[in-house]
Amino acid sequence: MSSAPDLSVSVVVVTYGRPDSVRECLEHLARLRTPALEVVVVDASPDERTRTLVREEFPEVRLLHSTLGRGTTPESRQMGFAVTRGDVVAFVDDDAYVAPDWLDELLAPYADPDVVAVGGRADNGIPGEEAEGLDRIGRLLPDGRLTGYFAADPGRAVEVDHLLGANMSFRREALAAIGGIRGNYPGTCLCEESDISLRLRATGGRLVYTPRALVRHMAAPYGIGGKRFDRRYLYYARRNHVVMLVRNFGWGDPMVRRYARSTLRAQSDYLWAVRSRLGPTMADGSPRSLVRRVTAPVVLSRAVAELSGLVAGVPAALTAVRRDRLAGVSRP
Repeated sequence: MSSAPDLSVSVVVVTYGRPDSVRECLEHLARLRTPALEVVVVDASPDERTRTLVREEFPEVRLLHSTLGRGTTPESRQMGFAVTRGDVVAFVDDDAYVAPDWLDELLAPYADPDVVAVGGRADNGIPGEEAEGLDRIGRLLPDGRLTGYFAADPGRAVEVDHLLGANMSFRREALAAIGGIRGNYPGTCLCEESDISLRLRATGGRLVYTPRALVRHMAAPYGIGGKRFDRRYLYYARRNHVVMLVRNFGWGDPMVRRYARSTLRAQSDYLWAVRSRLGPTMADGSPRSLVRRVTAPVVLSRAVAELSGLVAGVPAALTAVRRDRLAGVSRP
């Protein structure tokens, strides 16, 4: 185990409609070798199941109720951050279950005063994931895309451009200095954690990914409807990405245009898949299966979802920038 600096840590868990996951998440947090200063649960569910569970089974946990409803993860994160007291504020998803030494390993990189944020590894249970993308963890690419690979284990801590929302932490004073956590990342709340990371990185602080701070990520079903990587997910992925780039770099930055072009180019894969499914015969004259022909509109609809999200990102970004300005949160 790494040597952790003497810093207090508040842990925030945000949730919507997943009481069973919350129970297991809190059980794992209770078994930490070094306990957190406090644990805060922010529940945006419309029913009382999660709040009843926390009150009855985890009375030591501070419970907050967000009335903003589904698709408001960043707003819930900010609500939790606002009431915490720790030197470091850590966020873990309700379906991410921490290892006993998670907090100690998460704190270790903060021994460097230039480190403002630390994220850890998510074990998704996928064979070989620990060896994939070892040199591409948490990168912002020149065309505005973000790499993930937060299940990779490079065997050491590495500096990154952004962190994984399921397992991340920030120095309180650094996060407070940039105005806290910004909202307006709806849907599955994609890019909201990257927005925090990019803003902190712009201040000159270092962001570190340490694979030793491990959570087991169970990827519980969404409580807001839909499935992971469905058309709804694709729509919000593009919409929120545009908002994130414009908020952090401005309309005039070439990265915004490159991202739009890369999104348009990416649709060629969908269109090729559609062409390969249309028509009664294959290129060699053999009959094309009915299944392939019937699924062509489904494949095409994924391209439509992504392009719609890209277009919707423009007015959404205008609105977000205006709200940031009114709130006194300027672009880095």
